[in-house]
Amino acid sequence: MYYEQHLTQAEIAHRIGYSRPSVSRLLARARDQGIVHITISHPLEHILSVEKRLREALPLKAVRVAEVDGTDVIGAVGQAAAELLIASVSNGQVVAVGNGRSIQAAAQRIPQIPRVDCTIVQLLGSIPGGLPSWGRDAPTICTRIASQLGAKVARMPVPLIVDNPSLLRPLMREEKVATTLALAARADVALVGVAGVEARGAGNILAEYLTPDVREAIRAGAAVGHILDHHYDAAGNPVPTPLTPRTLALPLDELRRIPLVIGAAGGEDKVEAIVGAVRGGILSALATDYQTALSILDFL
Repeated sequence: MYYEQHLTQAEIAHRIGYSRPSVSRLLARARDQGIVHITISHPLEHILSVEKRLREALPLKAVRVAEVDGTDVIGAVGQAAAELLIASVSNGQVVAVGNGRSIQAAAQRIPQIPRVDCTIVQLLGSIPGGLPSWGRDAPTICTRIASQLGAKVARMPVPLIVDNPSLLRPLMREEKVATTLALAARADVALVGVAGVEARGAGNILAEYLTPDVREAIRAGAAVGHILDHHYDAAGNPVPTPLTPRTLALPLDELRRIPLVIGAAGGEDKVEAIVGAVRGGILSALATDYQTALSILDFL
């Protein structure tokens, strides 16, 4: 009567000649004895279950899994990353930001929430060759996030990859660059993209730099992915390549010291890279999509 006919406890009491408190006790006893089983079926139930399984299987402080509506995996990952970032950042904190499509998608989905005492800081140099107009470059992303939060922004007008390794150290000693990287290293929260070892997708940042000698170094070092354009293996150890002495970005060892590092990534080709980064302590939080989350659990 209560669960199937949707009668109230008072109506049931009137029909069977018991008091309403007696009906309430009988219903409670039915649940306790297993006569009645209550199951909550909702789309979020599956997502929350997967998030819980990921936290149990990997050393993650926070997980946000998004359901993909249609084929926009990057948009879904960006939404999850934006939600996780906003939930993790308090006013007055420093937020360090990387680049890439998922980070761009997150920046586009940051709501207008006042965090006026926060500072948004760049983690790596700028993309060469005109790509900043695509909105995937670190300075553009930092500006967008800072605008939405009403926060301050710290940028450095230097390239991500220099032509000659001899230029890197002098550039990193420049006052603006050194100050920005030092601030990024002291950040409270970081938001970074996670990439596999293959350069896939239109306009991939590293595509033109994957020369035979770089590919050989990736293979020899058993690299599984790269974050801030630093390659690493399945245990999160850095894998040096000919690009390493040319890349202007916060080193992975300094990134992992930031209290909360949120990785935003989705896709089957990112699974091993995500797992390696989490197990290696580079990432401590994850924003991904439902299918990628299931693939991660299958991989473990």
